[in-house]
Amino acid sequence: MGATYRTPASTASVADDARRGAEAQLFERVQDLAPLIREHAGAAERERRLAKPVHEALIAGGFQRMLAPTSLGGLELDPVSCASIVEDVASIDSAAAWALQAPNVNVWWASRLSDDGAEEFYGSDPSRMMAAAFHPPQQATEVPGGYRVTGRAPLASGVHDSEWILFSAFIMDGDKPRMTEAGPAMIAVIVPTAEVEILDTWYTLGMRGTDSNDAVFANVLVPTRRTFVLDPGLPLGRHFQGPLYRFPAVGIIALFTGGVLLATARNAITEFRELAARKTPFGSMKTLRDRGAVQAALAEAEGMLRAGRAFFYEAMTDAWARAVAGLPNTLEQRADLLLAAIQASKGAVGAVDIIHRLAGTTGIYSRSTLDRFFRDAHTLRHHGFVSEGKLETVGQIYLGLPPDFPLIVF
Repeated sequence: MGATYRTPASTASVADDARRGAEAQLFERVQDLAPLIREHAGAAERERRLAKPVHEALIAGGFQRMLAPTSLGGLELDPVSCASIVEDVASIDSAAAWALQAPNVNVWWASRLSDDGAEEFYGSDPSRMMAAAFHPPQQATEVPGGYRVTGRAPLASGVHDSEWILFSAFIMDGDKPRMTEAGPAMIAVIVPTAEVEILDTWYTLGMRGTDSNDAVFANVLVPTRRTFVLDPGLPLGRHFQGPLYRFPAVGIIALFTGGVLLATARNAITEFRELAARKTPFGSMKTLRDRGAVQAALAEAEGMLRAGRAFFYEAMTDAWARAVAGLPNTLEQRADLLLAAIQASKGAVGAVDIIHRLAGTTGIYSRSTLDRFFRDAHTLRHHGFVSEGKLETVGQIYLGLPPDFPLIVF
């Protein structure tokens, strides 16, 4: 069971009573739903998508509208509390927690839609499911009233349970991207899932229950109201004027990856502490618990996890306080947030690796939960917002160089 983080009083004080009440209810509902989520975790792993009863329960419980604006029926919770809720759900099942990612992240991106577009999507259902596949950019050709888009995108989590899917795209002039002073002209486009072909590609090391399959589409017409320019200076719609929508994108996306990884590592440590009391390794007269090398390694894993978690929540809380105060998060402060997400990932994966090594042959069997924790951690570590490759972006910003990761400025 992971240690739950609660929003500091200085941050929570800006929320109204209804929002604080909704937050408290969500934390309670996690525990209420725990038996159901746990019951179907194995089926999600086998079927490679979330079980329908869990999917429906998360919607009914309000978890899929955490980041939707209150004016459209959402909860508009702060990202620090959202990260903690994700961590709580992930302590039960990583796939169920990851299922919260797509609709919540994408309603946050919808803040850049026209008011007509946002109301079309969320006016009648703030829990509406929208998957996304942001990379690589697809190809969009401008036509009267909108764009026609063609391409193939991987990693569209929850795609079978989503009504819509969001892509990034280059605006094409002939066979080349349209160029601007800032580089290729890019937009985001939102397409009905019924108009794409879903390819069954999600056969993976871990996170198997997330339905992160490929989507293929050709010459699909997207009206202008379902698109927005990928420009960090784009004015936000009237439903999205709160501080949540001024929070940096890197933190919004990383809160889900970070929360799942932190919970996975905590679960691994908890499982091992129970195992260590009863397992005597080959060639030894002592249980794992009584061996000095094991004791020291366990302490190291605990330290790695706690250090990464503390930095993660510290950076998230600081960034949120600035957003609430109406202050911009500078490029260097955004780099701090990215670094905190990477360090949380490294700490969590490092802790899982230590635990998996200490467990010996116990961890190699698929019947062991340590096998699942190991696979999930090593799958999530490659997510684009927490991968170690993004350390270069952080270093570039700290050295006064232009960052090579364009989404850091959003």
